[in-house]
Amino acid sequence: MKKILVILGLSLAVTTHYAVAASAAAGTVNGMTITVEEANNALNTLTKGKMTWEKLPADGKKQLIEMMAPAKLVAAESKKSLTDKEKEAALAGFWMQKKMSTTQVTDKEAEDAYNNMKKAAKEAKSTQEIPPLDAVKNSIKMQLAQEKVVGELMKSAKINVK
Repeated sequence: MKKILVILGLSLAVTTHYAVAASAAAGTVNGMTITVEEANNALNTLTKGKMTWEKLPADGKKQLIEMMAPAKLVAAESKKSLTDKEKEAALAGFWMQKKMSTTQVTDKEAEDAYNNMKKAAKEAKSTQEIPPLDAVKNSIKMQLAQEKVVGELMKSAKINVK
């Protein structure tokens, strides 16, 4: 029984150490904490998992905190300075970008849309020159992704006019 209690105590101490280390402060910016976990997440992205906060030399730690500081400062300032309407618009824009980035649009869909635009321009006897597909393919794909996202939202929308 004593052995089990010792093992439980040791495992609790080890897991508590890791939990405390992850939430421990790596640094502060204007009193705002940058946690070791945030620092490790940044390092994971920067070094593809080859470096951790614990392994980083002191000058590297300072450099990392200075690199992370602007994001903290911008986030804090935006919370103070933006109106609720501006925050809502920013959040909606961010959500739309995120959703569009995961929406698949094939090269064939982009080419079909391009050909339809060329056809419509010809039928309208437009004198404006149509750029080559390669020059506009990414823009067309973004537009199609946006249309797909909006289309999905509209499928489940319940609209009432009063």
